[in-house]
Parts: sequence; C-alpha cells; structure tokens
Amino acid sequence: MYLQNYLFPIPSSCYVLCCYYIHNYYSHIIFFGFFIMFLVSFGVFFGGNSFKFSLKRSDSRMIELVLQVLIVNFLVLMAGPGFWLIQYQGRMFRQSELSLKVVGHQWYWSYEYGDSVGLCFDSFMKSLDDLSLGEFRLFDVDNRCVLPVGVNIGIYCTSGDVIHSFAIPKCFVKMDALNGLLTKITFNFSCSGLFYGQCSEICGSNHSFMPIVLELTSLECWKGWSVGFLIG
Repeated sequence: MYLQNYLFPIPSSCYVLCCYYIHNYYSHIIFFGFFIMFLVSFGVFFGGNSFKFSLKRSDSRMIELVLQVLIVNFLVLMAGPGFWLIQYQGRMFRQSELSLKVVGHQWYWSYEYGDSVGLCFDSFMKSLDDLSLGEFRLFDVDNRCVLPVGVNIGIYCTSGDVIHSFAIPKCFVKMDALNGLLTKITFNFSCSGLFYGQCSEICGSNHSFMPIVLELTSLECWKGWSVGFLIG
C-alpha cells in the first residue's frame, strides 16, 4: 500500500476502530461538500450566468428553505456519529480487572501493577550502545510495560515532579500526568504487539527522551512474565 504511512495504523482496540470509522465518515462528508461547492463555484465563474430573483415566484424564500433543509440535514449527519462515540467512551469506564499505575519522572516512567505486590519497575530509554538489531532509536526502553490482551485495564497516571503526558498515538491514549492528581481510563486491548509512544508535554530539557513501549501479549504469557519478574 502506497498510502500506508499517511493513514491510521491498524486499530488496537474496539475504541480505536470506532474513532477510525468516525474519522473516515466525517472525511467523506467534508470531501463531498467541498466537491459540490467546487462544482457550483466553477460553473458560476466560467458559465457567465447569474441567477436573478423573481418576486412573483418567491425564489428567495424557496432558496432559503432549501438551504435550511440542507444545513439541518448536514448537522444531523455530522452530530449523530459524534454523540454515539461520546456514549461509547462513557461505557469504557467500567470495572477494571487489572490496575496499572504510571508515574512520570524527569525523565523516565515508572510502572506499578496494583494487583501484584512488588511488581513495579522503572523504564528508561535505551542508549545507542544497548540497542539490538531491529529496535528503534530513541523509542525502545530497557523495561517494557507488559499488558495482557482482552482484559479491562485501569490505567492510573500521575507525576512525581512536573507535568508529563502519557501518550500512545496508535492506541488513541493520551493522559496528562499531574503531580498530586490521578487521571484514569479503562482500556481493553484487542490485539497483541508492540506500541510505542512518548511524553507529549514539554517537561524539561530531556523531554524528548521519555519513550513509552507497551508490549501486549496473551493473558497466559503475561502471567508467566509477572511470575518470572517477581521470582527474578
């Protein structure tokens, strides 16, 4: 696909798939409206004809009625999917089965699994000397955040010093990390893989060196990883 770098990536959850659908829906409507306006403007500019209103036929009232109907229908088409997506976002805040606390520091991230005592670690960016073949420069970390697929995960985000932002574009996740305040979302990942992100708040001189790596795997593999982490 020649346009794969200019389109949204493969959706990682049902919520991302809904956002992807809404974006395409709005894009088609906007493109269609722009195309109609371009054709009308092109015809008026190069046609050399001007419309003359007739008071006997009440052309002005007819045109006003037609425009009102078109605008009302356009607003309904634009507002309907948006309200549906807002309602879906409200349903996402359901009971979480696994808690993950994310703490932003200058300039690294800390992860704490609330349901497992002792399962916490810091995540720093890998240096160039530690990178392996196939890993991304300025994006890979020494300790990846491993999460299971198909589980309602309550992500709690806060900061230990200044304001940070926990952002993963492919998952449509962006949470502000504020000192003394917890922000929460409930997310359910539907596919496994590696998802990269960065701090999206200017938090200091090393702001661009706070990468985020989520490694999504099956529940059985996650249980094995957590047991191995606690034993090791």
